[in-house]
Amino acid sequence: MKSPTLTVVSVVGFCLFLCLPVAFAGSSSNGHHYGRTVSVKISPGACTVQVGQSQQFAAAISGTNNTAINWLVNGILGGNSTLGTISSSGMYGAPSAVPPSQVAVTAQSNAQSTASASATVSITPPPPISVSISPTSASLQVGQSSQFSATVSGTSNTGVAWLVNGILGGSFAVGTISSSGMYAAPSAVPSNPVAVTVQSNAQSTSSASATVLILPATVSVSISPTNSSVQVGQSEQFSATVSGAGSSAVNWLVSGIPGGNSSAGTITSAGLYTAPASVPSGSVAVTAQSSANPSSSASASVTITQPVPHYVSLAWTASSSSVAGYNIYRGAQSTGPFARINSFLEPATAYTDNAVVSGQIYYYATTAVDSSGLESGYSNLAQAVIP
Repeated sequence: MKSPTLTVVSVVGFCLFLCLPVAFAGSSSNGHHYGRTVSVKISPGACTVQVGQSQQFAAAISGTNNTAINWLVNGILGGNSTLGTISSSGMYGAPSAVPPSQVAVTAQSNAQSTASASATVSITPPPPISVSISPTSASLQVGQSSQFSATVSGTSNTGVAWLVNGILGGSFAVGTISSSGMYAAPSAVPSNPVAVTVQSNAQSTSSASATVLILPATVSVSISPTNSSVQVGQSEQFSATVSGAGSSAVNWLVSGIPGGNSSAGTITSAGLYTAPASVPSGSVAVTAQSSANPSSSASASVTITQPVPHYVSLAWTASSSSVAGYNIYRGAQSTGPFARINSFLEPATAYTDNAVVSGQIYYYATTAVDSSGLESGYSNLAQAVIP
């Protein structure tokens, strides 16, 4: 076959050269891509991240039109749960615990795998979680309540759990506590003191405790009336109020004797006191004693008196006729009937009625009687009110 003939053609003002592509070696240590040096830079180059937290990394690539990046953690594409994970956009998520080895986040060129850059990541434990409780001590009577509060620092999770003697929410025996920290003491004194504990939900080992001393209830008794004057044979109603005890029942005593006796007077379970038939030699005290706590009581002083003598003195004008005497009549109503109250004719124009009762109203009239026994009609009526 005949070889072709190369002819040089001259054109005024121009020269035509035939150029063939020639590959030149690059100088970059990161890698080469079609004769160009590919380099990768990562930012930040070093950082510290707490366990469970995140860090955004960025990569810059040059020397290629393919800017895609592969992200690795200690050489593992995308990382893992032990070392931490990283997304395709460079968002690194630290593991939940400090890993056993140093962590390196690497940005690797997708176009040239030998072109990469790495950042050192120090994984640190979370700051210590601290819990405080307020108040740190309290004294309560059985059945009473107290509000506790808690402060949690070192975590965004401020949720807490409340315990009494290690029991979540407490119990009937040691007292109960609500989710808001309201503690209610038991109805009986437990083994003292009781521990109220607040525990972090984020870290159960972080807690704080308060000591609570549970005391018996203070029982008080009041009596009414506190002073009284009662006539012999008469009665007086007493009442009692009990506070601080589960029972309002009381025992009644007269001068220290349950229920009293005939000398000092008697009292019923309802507090009705009846004075004795005669004035006692000493003072009389009516006492209401708490049935739940006999050491708590209240007393009233009672003075026993003789009845006040009541009488009605009557006087009238003498009859104009000759009379042997007068009769005195008494009734409970102004319309009668009337009964004679004198045993014998009263020669005088005055008479004293000693047989009257306190609180009654009486109506009196007199008549004149002559020597032959002839009796006149009633005089006018006189009214007497006995106090």
